[in-house]
This record gives sequence, C-alpha cells and structure tokens, in this order.
Amino acid sequence: MNRRVIGAAPLAALLVLGACGTTYVDTEVTVVDTSATTTTLPPVDSNAPIERLLIEIEELMLDLDERIIDENRSVETLARIDEVWAVAERRVRAADPDDVFNFEQAIELARSGVERRRPADASKGSKILADVIDAYLAG
Repeated sequence: MNRRVIGAAPLAALLVLGACGTTYVDTEVTVVDTSATTTTLPPVDSNAPIERLLIEIEELMLDLDERIIDENRSVETLARIDEVWAVAERRVRAADPDDVFNFEQAIELARSGVERRRPADASKGSKILADVIDAYLAG
C-alpha cells in the first residue's frame, strides 16, 4: 500500500473524531415565538352606529381568506367578527328580523372558512356580506 495513504489514514481519523465533542445545552437562552403575538382590540362599542359595526365586520372579512391561507390570525379575526356581530345583530333584529338571515349566511361562511380551513368559503362570505350591507344600508 502507498505510504501516503497509510499516513493520511490517522490524520483523517483525527479530524473526524476531533469533530465529535461534548455538546452543551445552554438553559439560560430564551426563545421567543414571534408568530404567537397577540393584539388586544378595544371592546366593541355597543353604542356605535350600526353602519360602523357593519363596516368593521366587512373590513375584517375582506382579507380573511388570505389569513386562512397564510395561517395568520384567522381564528382571532373570526372571534372579533363574532364579537362585533353580537352587538350588530341585536340592532338588525330589532329593525327587521328578516334581514338577520342574510347576515348570518355570510358570517357562517366565514366561520366555515376558518374552522375547516376553506378560504373560498370566507371569500364567498365576504362578497355576500358586502352586498347584504349595501342593501341593508340603502333600505
């Protein structure tokens, strides 16, 4: 066998074994998960005009489909939609109970979109809601 190959074998073994060392885990290091940040929204103003409440729901639903795709706070957005709708629903029901169904249909599509991860449902709900709000505010 060649002397260079024989001489290189111990050197290679030294380099390979030298890479194996003791691993230390630093328990003082803190990892912060920035994807789990939360934003505290102000409580829904129960005295706000119905127009403002409906516009807030419409704005929240506008990009809900993209939030579902990107897994970006769609659950929190849906919770806010439900919170604002709870206040708005009382007013819509008092003015004309027949209008509640149309709003519920759109909001139920948003729920389905988030819960079943179906952005198309949320998108359809947003389009329906825009039409329902226009008709409601015009009438």
